[in-house]
This record gives sequence, C-alpha cells and structure tokens, in this order.
Amino acid sequence: MSRLDQAMTVALQAGRTPSSSGFGGLSALLAEVEVVAQSPFAAEFVTLVMDEADAVDGAAPEFVTGVIERLQNDFAISSIVDILADRPPLPPIFEQRCFRAWLRLASSREAAVSVRTAALRGALLMKRGSQRRALELAGRVAASDLDDDPHYLAHAARIGGLLHSEAPNGGIVEFLEALRDIDGAADEAAFELGLHEIAAAFNGSGTDEIRGHFDAARSWFEISSAKRESRSDAKVLSLAIGVLSDFHDDRPVASSERLDELSREAFAYSAYAGYQADFLQGLKAAQVAAWASLSFRLHTVVESLAQPGWLDAAQVIESELLTVYTASRTIFRKGSDGGVERIVRPRIEQEISKNRSQLFVLREWLKTKGMTELGPAAAGLLERAEAALIGDVTPDPKMAATVSPTVAAILGSGDLDYEAQQRIVQEVVAASASLEQRQISPPMAEALHRIEQAFQEVPEFRSNPEVRALVLSVVWKTLLFLEGRLDPTIGVDPTVKYLFLLPNQPDPLEKELQADFMRFMRTAKFGTVDEWRGIGGGRADVVHQLNGIRFVTEVKRELEDASFPNLLRSYGDQTALYQTTNIPVGILLVLDLTTRDGKPDHFKQLYKPIVGNLLNDGTTRGVLVVKIPARKITPSGATEKAKKLKTGKGATTKQNRSGSTRKGSKAAPR
Repeated sequence: MSRLDQAMTVALQAGRTPSSSGFGGLSALLAEVEVVAQSPFAAEFVTLVMDEADAVDGAAPEFVTGVIERLQNDFAISSIVDILADRPPLPPIFEQRCFRAWLRLASSREAAVSVRTAALRGALLMKRGSQRRALELAGRVAASDLDDDPHYLAHAARIGGLLHSEAPNGGIVEFLEALRDIDGAADEAAFELGLHEIAAAFNGSGTDEIRGHFDAARSWFEISSAKRESRSDAKVLSLAIGVLSDFHDDRPVASSERLDELSREAFAYSAYAGYQADFLQGLKAAQVAAWASLSFRLHTVVESLAQPGWLDAAQVIESELLTVYTASRTIFRKGSDGGVERIVRPRIEQEISKNRSQLFVLREWLKTKGMTELGPAAAGLLERAEAALIGDVTPDPKMAATVSPTVAAILGSGDLDYEAQQRIVQEVVAASASLEQRQISPPMAEALHRIEQAFQEVPEFRSNPEVRALVLSVVWKTLLFLEGRLDPTIGVDPTVKYLFLLPNQPDPLEKELQADFMRFMRTAKFGTVDEWRGIGGGRADVVHQLNGIRFVTEVKRELEDASFPNLLRSYGDQTALYQTTNIPVGILLVLDLTTRDGKPDHFKQLYKPIVGNLLNDGTTRGVLVVKIPARKITPSGATEKAKKLKTGKGATTKQNRSGSTRKGSKAAPR
C-alpha cells in the first residue's frame, strides 16, 4: 500500500473529508499521477483535486486527464465518470483526450469486460455536444464484433440506442438487429429496437404507418422481456402500447388485472432506476414513466367519456381529456404533436360528439380558459367533435374499471413527483420489511445471529455500516433462497424441478442453480448482476455491488463430498480470491448432489460462516458457505421407496437419473 493510500485510509476510517494538506499539499499530490492511477482510491483523489482546483491554476485538468489515461480499474472508472457527470466539463482539449483514452480502452478485448463497459460509458459522457465524437463513438459501437463478450455487447447496444435516438444511424440499427439471437445481449438489443420503432411512430404521418411502428415496438419489447425475466421496463412499454392499441380500436381499455400488472412493473422499474440512477438512466426512466402515465390516463378518459356528465368538469377536461388529446406535448414533453395524437384523437372526438352535455361543458371551459396553453387543443377538439355531431354518429359508450389508489399514488400525473415517489418507495419497503420480520422462523433468526457474530471478526464488516448493511441484506436474501428451495414441491413451484431426482433426467449443472439464484436475487434491489468478468482476475458468478461496495457469490456443484471442510478446501480459495479488489467477504453457494436417500439435511446443517486468514496473506476474510440440496425425491417417490424397503426391494447403491451407479467428478461441466 502506497503512502498516499495509507493516508487516505486513515482519513476515511476516521470519517474525515480528505484534504490535500494530509498528502503533502496540492502541488505534491498533483505530481503523483502514476500512483493515483493505480490506487483503489483514485476517485477520492480526483474529487479532492477538483474540489481544491482553484489553488493551482490549470493543473487540475491535466492531473484528472492523466489519471484517466492510465486507469485500468472498473470501479475507479465508473466512479470518476459519475464525478465528472455532476461537474462542469473539462476544457475541450482535455475532454478530447479522455474520450480517446476511454474509447481505446473500451475497444481493447484484452481488457476485462467490466473495465471495457465502464470505459464505454465514460466515452459516452465525454462526447458531450461534439458531433464528431458522437459519430466516432457510434461508428465504434456499430462495428463491434458479434463474437465479443455478450455483457459488453449488451452495454454497447444500450449506448448505441441512445446515440441513435440523438442522431439516427442505420449502422447502429443493423448492429442491434444482429444481436437479436445472442444470449446475454438480445434483451437489450430488442429493447433499443423497440425504442427505435416508437421514435418512428412519433414521426409518422399516416395512421396505418404509425400503428405499424407501434405494433413492431410492442413485439420488440415482448421479445426483450422474454429474453430476460427482469425487464420491467420492456414489460411496461409492451403493456402500455397494448392499452394504446385497444383505445384506438374502440375496445375496452385493459382489465383490472392488466392495469395491476402494469402498475407493478412500473413500480418495480422506478425502484430499480432509483437505485441505479446515473446519467444513462434518465432518458429511459422518463420514457417508462410517460408510457405508464398515458396508459392510466387513457383508462380514466374512457371512463369519463362514458359518463352522461362530469361533476368536476374542469378537472376532467384539463387533467384527463386534453392531457391525452395532446399527449406528445403534455406527457412525452415533445415540442409538437406526433403519432400518439393520430391514435387517440379519433376516439375522443367521436365520443365527445355523442354527448351534448360534454360538448356544452367543453364550450363553457373554452370561454374561460381559451387563452391557456391547452386552449388551442380544446378549440380543435370542439370543432372536430361538432363536425362529427353533424354527421349524426350513433353513441356507443364503453365502460372500464376505476384506477386503484396505488396506481393513482404512484403514477397520478404526467410529471412523476420525485419526492412523492421516494416517500411511497420508503413506505412500501418499510411495510414489506415489517411483514417479513414477523414471519422469521427461529432457525432463520439463529442463522442470522451466528453469521453476524462470525463476520464481526472481519474489520471492514465491523467498522463500516454500509458494508455491514449490504452484506447482511444479501446474507438474509441468500438464506431465504435456501429456505425457499427446501420447502416447495414441483407442483407448487415448477422452477425447483432441477433439484429433484426424476427419471431419465441428468444431474443439474451449476448454471441452473445460478439462474435460479439470479431470478430470486433480482427481486431485491441490491445491485446484483451475474457473471461480471474481470473480478480478481477471473469470472465471478454473481456480483453484489452498491455504492462502491462489492462482493461475490461463487456458485459451484459438488458430487462426492459436501462437508464444509472439503468445500472450503475445494472452492474456498477461489471465493476468497474474488475478495482481493474490494471487501474481504464472499458467499460460496454449492449445488449439493450428495443428498442421502433423497432427503436433504435440516436448514441448520446447510450453512456455515468461516472466517480467518484464508489465503495466508495476513488478511482476515469471511466466507459464508451455503449448500442447496439437489437429487431430492418427491413425496410420492418417498412413499414408493418406503414400500420397496418394506418388501426388501430397495436398492443398495446410489444411482444416477439414468439408472447407472453414480461416480461423481469434481471436473463435471457447468
């Protein structure tokens, strides 16, 4: 550890804001570019220099740029990108150097994937308003090799989609279409292609053309959510476009179940976006919120149009009718009307024309509010509705269910109030935690206590409240995952099928446990990702990261000896190695294929916290080993086996699912 790192560690552990005086002064620190670029505290040093930059004129941008040009650490790059995103731009010559450095690093397939994705994000920031840099970045994204790492390709697709939304680029569209069959990247590519079709719909001229683009967008969003279950953003947009299509086709606008699903997915995405907030999330979050808002407004408009009169006419006209009638401007914040209006206006005009009472209140509103922003739209609506009235259109009102209070609270307006949203999020999370606490079993409470006491020996866990909070939260969810895989049968939960001994079925691979664990962990907003490469020099199966704190759950399977000492000998070093670049805590999740007679051990025997000098390097590390029993027998299978044992027909050798004697191998495939 360098002298600078030692001084920074002391300052941070003491809870002090670092100052250049603690490092020999600002001038001395500015001369340590090489050391800072290799430091785990590179972001903290960059922040310090930028905060005190006025003390040494012109030297700070050179220092920051020099550090960026030498960085090879994913976490440091991501942190510095966030720092620069919240500050005024550097002088153009330095931003150009940063852009070049990050674009070069992102394109290097020799670098770790997590480093490359962080650098690509940095290049996007550093393009700023430069059309030349934007074109160069778009070209580099479009030229990405399709055999590159899927995680990198997914990130490139996301950034390519954003660049395409700013300046349409046929090369990026071709790149996105080429990713549609690449596992790990297809969901992001499909989502961006859906956004591409939405943009085309907004700019369309004919109704059939616009509907075609919206239908294509919906198909892409359905593909995206099918490729990755956790795509709440894609589910919201798919459902919302379906509501829009129903409205245009004069059908009832969504069942209560459909609206409830849309509400759940919109809430899930808003919570995720809040935890993952960065400059890349803003545009997508606004898009998802706008489409959700439009859906619920369409629902209330249908209900209002079906009423003979309006008790609060001004509220209905301003907040429902005219807001939907001018959705491009009022909900999507665009500068002019677009494709949405071509879809929603005909039905509104026809319905208004059928009700003389509604025509009357619209005329009266126009007399008093005609000079407001919505006045011209109201005048146009009135003119077209009266024209339809002359045509003697037969009334055919449609009824719909009311919007739930939850929906109204979360998505009650075109502008989602941030403070209100956060208040609701906190209330829901607190209520959920309270309910979960009441359901904790004594064995679960004992497990949490044992693990917390064991990890107290790890200094970072003991002294840092954020580390403690994240680790215990992930431990809690991991134990819930274990508990949930002990109780259900295949009939209750088909996703646990891989844990049961079934005829003519091979033993499950690690990836089946990993996929199951990831599905479960994605319901918690802990910044969990899967197989983030480049951690500790290898591949980590599941990475948990939040606010700069990162640790790993390594997934393995064992066929011969699932005792805790053997698991630690066999896999403990690998789990501990993943702790070399962040907090020295990890989880080893083992698919246990040694289950005796198809009966798993009790919950208490399936986990063990292990703390010590695991790598013999003087660092105290903590590993939680959790075993997930597989090769279980179903209740009917247990009954049948008991009958055979009573008649003396029970087998004496363990057999695999194809019927042959099992001789496990630790080198079995994933």
